[in-house]
Amino acid sequence: MSINRIRKEGQVLSLPFVFIRTLQSVGLAALVLVALVAVLWVNVSYAQGPEGSYDEEEAQAIDQMLMCPVCPAESIDQAQVPLAKQMRQRVRELLAEGATRQEVLDYFADRYGQTVLASPPKSGVSLLAWALPVAGLLAALVAVFFVLRAMKGRGEERAGDAPEDGDEDVDLAPYLAAVDRSLELDEPDADDNGQEQNTG
Repeated sequence: MSINRIRKEGQVLSLPFVFIRTLQSVGLAALVLVALVAVLWVNVSYAQGPEGSYDEEEAQAIDQMLMCPVCPAESIDQAQVPLAKQMRQRVRELLAEGATRQEVLDYFADRYGQTVLASPPKSGVSLLAWALPVAGLLAALVAVFFVLRAMKGRGEERAGDAPEDGDEDVDLAPYLAAVDRSLELDEPDADDNGQEQNTG
């Protein structure tokens, strides 16, 4: 046998091994590809699953209940500073973890104090913030009632003290006569009336 023939036979004999080796490489690549797709599918389904979901309307409502610690009189939904953005993100994370509205508010109140809440709690010293405006309004209404009652009483007293129409005329008669004389509004005599009527 010649060397060329052995080489040809060797090549012919090595073809099945090359084919098998190629199939093994493709199979390994396919297996890796399937594993990657499975991992990505698990991650996507986990992110979209009920454990990772939250209600955006609830998150926005909570944003309006929390004041920005570094911005005067702005809630975190209005403020654009980095801290407010971090707080908004944390609200959504807590909701995604299953926290309730009150739990989220308590979380921020523990870290930033009660001043972070837009409306103070209705207990303890903060109860004064709710009670004082109501008490002030009631006190103002009572004061208005008594002022109106006093004004009505004075009006009735003045009406009782007022003279009769006839008495008023008697007291004012000399003054009215003086005014009439100064304005020359005296009534003309009867003779003058007759002459005036003839001329008119």
